[in-house]
Amino acid sequence: MLRQLLMIAASLVLMPWQAPACAAPGAEDKAAQDTATAFSALGSQFQRLEEQLRQHRALAEAGGWPEVPDGPTIHPDAEDSRLATLALRLSVSGDLFSADTGLSTSAYNETLQNAVRRFQARHGLDVDGLVGRGTLRALNVTVQQRIDQIRVNLERVRWDLDDNSEDLVLVNIPAFKMHVIRDGKIVWTTDVIVGDPENKTPVFRSTLKNLVFNPTWTVPQSIASKELLPKIKQDPSFFQRGNYELYDRAGDKVDPSSVDWSAVDRKSFSYTLVQQPGPTNQMGQIKFMIPNDYSVCMHDTPQKSLFAVAARAFSHGCIRIDRPLGLAEVLLDNENWTRKEVDSQVESSETRSVVLTEPLQVHIVYWTAEVDDLGVMHFYDDIYKWDATVLERLDKPFQSDHHDQPGASY
Repeated sequence: MLRQLLMIAASLVLMPWQAPACAAPGAEDKAAQDTATAFSALGSQFQRLEEQLRQHRALAEAGGWPEVPDGPTIHPDAEDSRLATLALRLSVSGDLFSADTGLSTSAYNETLQNAVRRFQARHGLDVDGLVGRGTLRALNVTVQQRIDQIRVNLERVRWDLDDNSEDLVLVNIPAFKMHVIRDGKIVWTTDVIVGDPENKTPVFRSTLKNLVFNPTWTVPQSIASKELLPKIKQDPSFFQRGNYELYDRAGDKVDPSSVDWSAVDRKSFSYTLVQQPGPTNQMGQIKFMIPNDYSVCMHDTPQKSLFAVAARAFSHGCIRIDRPLGLAEVLLDNENWTRKEVDSQVESSETRSVVLTEPLQVHIVYWTAEVDDLGVMHFYDDIYKWDATVLERLDKPFQSDHHDQPGASY
C-alpha cells in the first residue's frame, strides 16, 4: 500500500528545485516558483486540474495520507514523536522525495525541513520550515477535501473558458499573485494585497487601458466618514501631514480650519477628501485603471512592509501591487518606454496619464487550487469562504431545466 501511495505521489508534485541534492529554497527558488505559476492558456489550466483530480482520486483510493497529530511547533533539530508520521505525510504528497523516504526521523533534520518548506510554498504559507499551527492545519486537510477543492476550481476555470485571450493580466485573489501573460506564457509576476474579508475584492473582468503616474486619491466617502473623520478630529495637522485637500459638494475647495469638526459626524459628513501626489499618497507612485462597477483599481502602496506576510488580505478591495514600476515597464514596453523613462516620470512628481495603444484584458479570479506550468499542484486558503457555495451546487443532482446548475460534473 505504501509503495502504491508513493508511486502516485511521484506524479503529484515536481518542484522547480527538485533534485537529489536539494538546498533550502532561497531567493532564486522563490523566483522560479513565481515564474512557474504561469498559464499557457486558461484551457490548459483546466486540463491540468483535470489531471490532478484524477491523480488525487487515485491517491484517495490507495488510502490517502496520514494525519499528523496536534502538538507544539516543531523547530529545527527538535526531537518529536510525530516526525515519522510527518515524513510519511510529506512523502505521500510528493514533498519529500522518494530517495529520502528512508531517512532517520529521530530529529527534525534539514531534509525534513526542506520538504516542509516545499509543502508550505505550495500552500501559500510562510516558508519558514517550522511545523506550527497553520502548517499542521494544511497538512491535515484530507485527500477528499483536496479533491473537492480541485472540483470547485475546475468549475471556476470553466467559467472563463469563453475568453481565448493569449495576452492578459491575471490576478488570483487567494494566491495573492498577479501575472502578466503574453502569447499564452507568463512574462512577469508579482505579489499583491487584496481586500480583507469585510471588503472582499470582487471577481470580474476588465480592460487595462491606461495608467496614471503620481496619481491623486479621491477618498471614498465610506472611508472618509468612517475611518478618516476620527483622525481629523484628533489631529489638527491631519490635512497638512497627509497632503489632503478638502472640497464641498459643489466641488469648491474648503479651508479645513474653517470647519467646526466637532459638529460633524458620519451622517452629516458632506465633504470630499483628495490626497495629492507624494510619498504618503495611498495610491503610491502609480495606479492602473481597470473600469468596473466596484470602484476597484490596481495601484502602488506606501505600506510595503505588508508584502512580507504570506496571507495579504488587508485592503478595502483594491489590488495593491508589490512591484508597480516593474508592471509599468512591462506594459509600456510596447509603447517603446524604457525603465529609465518610467523612473524619470515618477521622479518628476507630475501627474500624467498614459494610454496604452494595445489595451490588455484583466481577469480577477478566485482560484483556491491551481497547477503551474511545471505541473506542481498549489492549494490556497479559501479566504472569503466562497468554495462551499460552488461545491454545494456541484453536488446537486444535475437537472437540465435548471439554469442555475453548473454546466459540468466533476
